Amino acid sequence: MILEEFALLASDTARTKAYLQAMIFEEKYPKICIVYSDYILQMQEDAKSYRKNTGDEKYFDIDMPILYSLEKAEIPYILVDNKDINSERMKHVIQGLEQIYLIYSGYGGYILKSHLFRLNKKYIHVHAGLLPQYRGSTTIYYSYLQEKIFGATAIFLSEGIDEGEIIVQETFSVPEKQVDIDYIFEPYIRSKVLIKVIDQYLEKGKLIGHPQMKSEAETYFIIHPVLKHLAMLAIEKKQR
Repeated sequence: MILEEFALLASDTARTKAYLQAMIFEEKYPKICIVYSDYILQMQEDAKSYRKNTGDEKYFDIDMPILYSLEKAEIPYILVDNKDINSERMKHVIQGLEQIYLIYSGYGGYILKSHLFRLNKKYIHVHAGLLPQYRGSTTIYYSYLQEKIFGATAIFLSEGIDEGEIIVQETFSVPEKQVDIDYIFEPYIRSKVLIKVIDQYLEKGKLIGHPQMKSEAETYFIIHPVLKHLAMLAIEKKQR
C-alpha cells in the first residue's frame, strides 16, 4: 500500500532504519522519501556493498543501509547532500512535495525553524517519551527511573519543543533480553508508534491531534551518566 499523502524526511540514523523497515514490513510505504546527509556518496557505496543478514532480527536490522531498503522496496527517493533540515535546499525540496504529512526522522540537535512551518505541511515526529510528562532529552531513562515504564508519543511538530498536538502514544514493557536501548530499543518503540499513526490515518482518512495538558508538562535535559547507569542497572535487574 502506497500512502499518497505521506513523505519521509530521512536522516542517516538508526531511527530512520527502524521506521523504514517497520513500514516495509507492514507494506505501508511512503509515497516518497527525502534522504539528506553530508555523506550521500558513502550511503550509496554502503547500499551497493551490503549483504543482507540472514539472522532473525527481533527489532530491526541496524546494519541495513537506508538506500538498500528503499531500492529493494522500490520506494522513490530524492537525495540531498546536506544534513541541515533548515537549509535552503531542504526548504526548496519540502516546498515542492505534494504530500501534506511529512514523517520527520532528523538528526539529533536540529530543530525545525519557523520558515519550515510556513510551507503548509504537517510534520509528524515520534518522541521517545510520554508527553507532556516527559518532554526534552533522554526521557526514556527518566520515565523508567520514575515509573518503571517506557513510552513514545507521536505529535505534530510545532515551534515549541515537544509541545505539538498529540496524535497517539503507547507504553512499553522492559525488553525481555539485553538490547542497546539508545540505538535499537528506542528507535524500535518509535517505529511501533509510527505504525499506529499510519493505522489511524487509514482508519479515519486523516490524522487528528489533541492539545497537550500544560499543567502536566515537565521538561528534562540530557541525563547525567550516573543516573543513566542507575537506569541501566534497574533495567538489567528486571531482565534477570
